[in-house]
Amino acid sequence: MYLDNLHSKTLRSYIYYTCNNVSTAEDIVQEAFIKLWENCSSIIFDQALFFLKRVSKNYFYNLKRHDKIVLKFRENSSSKKKDTNSETPQFLLEEKEFALKVKNTIASLPDKEREIFLLNRIDKLKYKEIADFLGISVKTVEKHISRALKTIRKEIGNV
Repeated sequence: MYLDNLHSKTLRSYIYYTCNNVSTAEDIVQEAFIKLWENCSSIIFDQALFFLKRVSKNYFYNLKRHDKIVLKFRENSSSKKKDTNSETPQFLLEEKEFALKVKNTIASLPDKEREIFLLNRIDKLKYKEIADFLGISVKTVEKHISRALKTIRKEIGNV
């Protein structure tokens, strides 16, 4: 079955943008493919991606309550890494504050806007690809990207 090659990376990115944890996203995608394999006789091939998305989202929501504390801990521990740069301490502090502000601003976006924004900016998916993947119109993708950019510009300025 070629579904694994076709959809696993996109599905992993989609779930990663929801849970902010690569290993959790990979685990969820693996569980979704196992569920697909168990139910392959009752699923139409063309609808497999939608089945995988639905199973992945449901699995994520089941794990969300449990993983909330773990995600906060990992987020805090990764932000405490030391910078071994030759830049001035002032610059390093400003850079760290700016990165945190960008991260918090993106995290504060509504779920759909954040997912669509990250699929476009990080995964470099085109609006049409995002629309097909999420089952929405291209105009809806454009609207979410526009709203996300307006929010980001408002919060951190037009840099």
